[in-house]
Amino acid sequence: MPRTHQDPRALRSRAAALAAATELLVEGGPENVTHATVAQRAGIGRATVYRHWPDQQTLLIDALANDVRPLLTFDNSPVRDQLVTQLQRQTDWLNRPVSASVIATVIERAERDEDARRIREDMFGREDQHFTEALTAAVQRGELRTGVQAHARELISRIIGPLFFRRSMLGERLDKDTVTGEVDTALAPWLPNT
Repeated sequence: MPRTHQDPRALRSRAAALAAATELLVEGGPENVTHATVAQRAGIGRATVYRHWPDQQTLLIDALANDVRPLLTFDNSPVRDQLVTQLQRQTDWLNRPVSASVIATVIERAERDEDARRIREDMFGREDQHFTEALTAAVQRGELRTGVQAHARELISRIIGPLFFRRSMLGERLDKDTVTGEVDTALAPWLPNT
């Protein structure tokens, strides 16, 4: 009887391979994710990996997608504190040497690959709505002045842009003081009574 894509063995081998690919990506960057390294790490045959991902591009894209998390999520606590805390967590990842390679791969491939564009969108592009909502709540709590919501994209760019630039282009290791400084600089024009 032929196996279907719902075959439990196929699902298990695919899950093991994807977990291995994601680990390899995090440990050594995109060049570390090959059919051979994934097969060895997952303890499965290379042919099995090729059955699930016929080429290296699709394997890498799925590994990237598997490790993607939104850059920021918001709750009802003060927006400045949330930005500092969450961006500090992000900079811990950015400080790892492999992060520049992962980001560069996503950005480069997103120029020509729809799946990579979706990954880029999942990583960076969906902040506007959530951040606008967080800014609206901050205005209602009196943390920021009215009108800041209309500048959500610009504001997040003024925070994240310098952090990415300082880490990837200048090679600086980012710390909490750096993150706090960028957040405070970006929010300063929107503080009440300024």
